[in-house]
Amino acid sequence: MSRTPILILPCETRVREFDAKLLLACHAVERGWRVFVGYKRSLDFHAPQIPPGIYVGKSLTYRNARFYGIVRDLGHRLTAWDEEGLVYANPDLYRLTKIGDATLNMPQLLLAWGEENAAAISAHPGFAGPDLAITGNPRSDLLRPELRGYFSEEADKLRDEYGDFLLINTNFSRLNHFFDQQNRQQRLLRDGGAVVTTAEDPRVGLAAHKAVLFEHFQRLVPELARHFPDLPIVVRPHPSENSEIWHRIASDFANVQVVHRGNIVAWLQAARVTLHNGCTTAVESFLLDRPAIAYRPVVSELFDFDLPNSLSLPAHNCDSLLAAVDRILAGNRGELDALLACRRSKVRQHIASVDGPMACERILDALEPVAEAPAPAVSLAQRSAARMHSRARRAVRTALGLIPLSKQHPQYRAHIFPEVEPCEVNKAVARFGALLGRFDGIRIRHVAESAFELSPTGSIRK
Repeated sequence: MSRTPILILPCETRVREFDAKLLLACHAVERGWRVFVGYKRSLDFHAPQIPPGIYVGKSLTYRNARFYGIVRDLGHRLTAWDEEGLVYANPDLYRLTKIGDATLNMPQLLLAWGEENAAAISAHPGFAGPDLAITGNPRSDLLRPELRGYFSEEADKLRDEYGDFLLINTNFSRLNHFFDQQNRQQRLLRDGGAVVTTAEDPRVGLAAHKAVLFEHFQRLVPELARHFPDLPIVVRPHPSENSEIWHRIASDFANVQVVHRGNIVAWLQAARVTLHNGCTTAVESFLLDRPAIAYRPVVSELFDFDLPNSLSLPAHNCDSLLAAVDRILAGNRGELDALLACRRSKVRQHIASVDGPMACERILDALEPVAEAPAPAVSLAQRSAARMHSRARRAVRTALGLIPLSKQHPQYRAHIFPEVEPCEVNKAVARFGALLGRFDGIRIRHVAESAFELSPTGSIRK
């Protein structure tokens, strides 16, 4: 590695990841790192031009293995965490769907959300013992009291625009994907999808459970709209969902809107109450001390996502849900405050950085020994082959962008990662600095589409 350590932080979904990884970048620059942060596609295309550094992958599925091999052969040190490693139905299903056998042992360091995530990873039958650090995730840092003001201005604008509103977060992207051919759970239910399955395959069971919940949520929106005719209702689909079905339902009601923009934290801060089933936003609501209700018209011990549901007020039918919303709108927080008090220790098992040092600090503490260790030997032939493979990969993905139904198509890319302008990054870094009283002397350079280099200008703590 170069004398100045380099960190590469790719982000797949802007509203989920970018602000948090930008915060991590600020912490790293303060310690003297150069950081490349932004849209994963752009940084991956740019990887051959970045001096050897530490690449932090954002997932461990089998699909990552080929590019992770390119990353290593370019001379970068590969580390990774799983953005989706916080919320899942059960550890066995998590390992089956989110961890690829070939990918798991490729990083030299794995970073876990908390003890539960670390245990789920290390219990994988193919786990061969890469270093595993329990650090938390920068997304949880944005929910801490010292940083809640980061989204205050945006939350205020949402209140001005929507008033006192009820927020419904949906997470049916594998049944109702932005592109129909990406509806993996629909294919599983129809014909087994692209893999050989049996009726007992847990992926089929999960798909069937989600399909029933999807139907219930479609019926729930009209019930809420009719029961609360004067209450604005905002449906916020998962970033990868097709919002058409929700727009169709909303068109019958003046008080229902479907919106997908901005970081979810601002929406959670602005909403009077959030409704969901098994959604990460319930964990975020809990850490923000905001009310969330888990609508659970059907219950499955195997396929329900326990953590977010357990951190929410329960409602097992429409009547109980309406009653719970009524209590919250009336200002009755007794039930919520009791839940917040008794579930805090459970959250600490899942998120290491709920209190104490921030996840950003813990992550950098874990990465610094990797940066200081001797670099693994990579031959000139390996680097040359990796550059060739990287160029070929870029050419293929660029060509796929011409296909309307491809995930590489500009329409989908603009949906999943709206372009980030340099002025937005400057404002975000300034907001972080004002809230925390630090991060002076950060130079920001635009290097590719929605991708930036952050580096020290001199007034940085060593």
